[in-house]
Amino acid sequence: MDVYLKDESKNYTLQFPVNPLDKLSNPKEKKYITADIIDFGEVDISQKGSKIREVSFNSLFPKEYDSYCRYVPNMLPIDYVNTIQFWIDADVPVRLIITDLNINELVNISKFETEVRGGEVDAIYFSITFRTYRELKIETVNNSSSSYSGGLQDNRADNSSSQYVDGDVVKVTASALNVRDGPGTDNNIIGVAYNGEQLIIFRQYGNWADTYWGNHGGFVCLDYVTKV
Repeated sequence: MDVYLKDESKNYTLQFPVNPLDKLSNPKEKKYITADIIDFGEVDISQKGSKIREVSFNSLFPKEYDSYCRYVPNMLPIDYVNTIQFWIDADVPVRLIITDLNINELVNISKFETEVRGGEVDAIYFSITFRTYRELKIETVNNSSSSYSGGLQDNRADNSSSQYVDGDVVKVTASALNVRDGPGTDNNIIGVAYNGEQLIIFRQYGNWADTYWGNHGGFVCLDYVTKV
């Protein structure tokens, strides 16, 4: 098994030099509410949607190679720590890849604790927890219009009549826009484009566009970009 973290915005991959030491926790939970029925008692009622999944494990960053290492460490233990802490402080979703468990998804690092143990010079032990990243789309209320009649207004870019051709440049208007491997939300997320980032269109597919993104291209929803 190999465990990786990939920052797709910078095309940088970190492989953990040592696999989880004791166990790797990867629970799957379903949403329920409990109702108390008169003369019957409590029953669980299933809710739509899914709970955010957490993955956590303990490991260490060694200073020197040993037989339990996946490879010869190419950084000092403190450099591994600083890289992960940078991602936490920057609030950047990263891609977690765990080969044997078929995990390959964007996550937030929700918890990261380090520990230096007596007698083990320079090695840093740690525990880390990841939470599945979900793109949040927020609609805002527009109170400035004299014709406002209440309710939520759609703040997405109006691209209903726009036509894009190869070479058109667009700018991301969302705070973070998922890049997918196909046109539609059913396709896998392969990265994230951030607010103000410019993308070059290759071909339009309805309300989606294939773009020259990264080294392999990717699809974005045209609701969250505007033509430059």
